[in-house]
Amino acid sequence: MNSYKETFNTWNKIAGLYEEKFMDLDLYNNTYDLFGAAIKKEKPFILDAGCGPGNISRYLLTKNPEFHIFGIDIAPNMAALAQKNNPAATFAVMDLRSIDQLQTTYDGIICGFGLPYLSEADAQKFIIDCHKLLHENGALYLSFVAGDPTKSGFKTGTSGDRVFFYFHSEEQIRKQLAEAGFEELKSFEVKYRRSDTETEMHSAIIARKRGT
Repeated sequence: MNSYKETFNTWNKIAGLYEEKFMDLDLYNNTYDLFGAAIKKEKPFILDAGCGPGNISRYLLTKNPEFHIFGIDIAPNMAALAQKNNPAATFAVMDLRSIDQLQTTYDGIICGFGLPYLSEADAQKFIIDCHKLLHENGALYLSFVAGDPTKSGFKTGTSGDRVFFYFHSEEQIRKQLAEAGFEELKSFEVKYRRSDTETEMHSAIIARKRGT
C-alpha cells in the first residue's frame, strides 16, 4: 500500500474521532475571518478543499450565511460528516490532486491543513490548480506545518493508524504561490498545543490571485 492510500484510509477510519477533537476548535478563527474579509464579492462561491468534517465551512457560514460553499475531501466519511454539519452547503468525495477536474470557478478557496498530506510536487500542482479555478482577485487560504521537508514521514496516532505527514518550508510555499501568480496578503503563525507538554507552530497564508 502506498503512503497516500494508507493516509486516505486512516482519515476515513478516524473521521468521527477527528470531528470530536476539531469541530469546535476556535484557534484559527481569526485567520478564517481575514480570509472572508479578503473576498469582496457578494454571495461568493467558496471551495473548501480538504474539508474534513466541515468545521471550517460551518464557521464561515456562521459569519456569512450568503457564502455558497462546495467542499471536497478524499475520505467519504469526512465528506458525509461535513454534509451533516452543513446542510446548506454541498460536499463531495474528491482528491486534492484532482481539483483540475472541477468545472466551476470560485471567489475563494480555503485549504485548512491539506498541504501536510501532499508532497512538494503535488502541493505545487495544487497551488497552480487553485490559481486556474479562482476568479481574478480571488482569495486563497493555505495552512500547514512549516518544517524541513526531509523530516517528512509517517506519524502514528493513538489508534495505531498512520498518516504520511509532509513538512513544507514557508519559503518554498511562498515561491510556489508567487510563481503561480499569487500575491501574499497576510501570513500567520499560530501556536498549537499537541499535549500538555508539547506545542508546535502552525503557519497560514492568505494570498490573492493577481489581476491581469
